[in-house]
Amino acid sequence: MLLYVGVLLWIVDLSNGLHCSPSQSNSLRFSIASNKNRTGHWIAQVKLEHGDNDGQPLHVDVDHTAAKCEGSESVSIVATVSAPPQRPGPDYELVHDLGYYKFHTDFQSWYEARQTCAQEGAHLAVINSETETKALLRFWIPNPKMFDDWRNDWAYIGIHDHYVEGQYVTIFDTPVNETGFSKWYSSEPDGGASQNCGVVRRNLGTLGNAPCNVKLAFFCEQ
Repeated sequence: MLLYVGVLLWIVDLSNGLHCSPSQSNSLRFSIASNKNRTGHWIAQVKLEHGDNDGQPLHVDVDHTAAKCEGSESVSIVATVSAPPQRPGPDYELVHDLGYYKFHTDFQSWYEARQTCAQEGAHLAVINSETETKALLRFWIPNPKMFDDWRNDWAYIGIHDHYVEGQYVTIFDTPVNETGFSKWYSSEPDGGASQNCGVVRRNLGTLGNAPCNVKLAFFCEQ
C-alpha cells in the first residue's frame, strides 16, 4: 500500500499575512517522521507546536481524505491553524471570528478619526454583516450619551461618497452594496454634498451619513 501524507499549515495574521517566525513569541515548530515498524507497517507522524498567541486561543481544523487509483491508496491530511491578529493597541477587544475593535468616545471629525485608527494600526470599521453590526452596538452599552442632540446616536465608520455623490464606498473603495451589509436608516443617505461620511446608528445598527467635519464617536477595526 502506498501511503501519502500531505500537511498544509496556514498561520493567519491579518496585519502581516503569513506569520510564523521562530523569533516571535508565537513561534511555530513543525516536524514530520516516517518509519516502518517491526510488523512492516509504515507510520507517518506529524507534530505541531505553536507558542503563545498574545493570550488568544488558536483554532485548529484537520481534514482527512483518502482515495484509490489503480490499486494504490493515498491519504491526504490538511491541518489549518488559524490565529487572531496581534492586538493593535490598548483597549482593543477581540470579537471571535471578526477581529479587534475599539470604540472611541473622544469625538473627532471623520478625517481625524480615520487618522487615529491608522496610528493605532487599525482602520475605521467597515461593516460586512448583521453579526458585525450587533457586535459594534454592544460597545455602545456602557457609554452614556454625552449630548442632547443627534450626535449621541451616531458613530463614524469607514464609508464615504467623496468620489461620486450618493455612491458610497468603503475606505478600501468597495461599493457599500457589495460589502455584505447595506442596511440604511430611514431616509438615509441624504443631505446632498454637505453629508459625505458614513455613520452607524446607536441601538439600530443601520447606516447613515453626516457632515465629515462634525465631531462624533467612531469605531476602529483590525
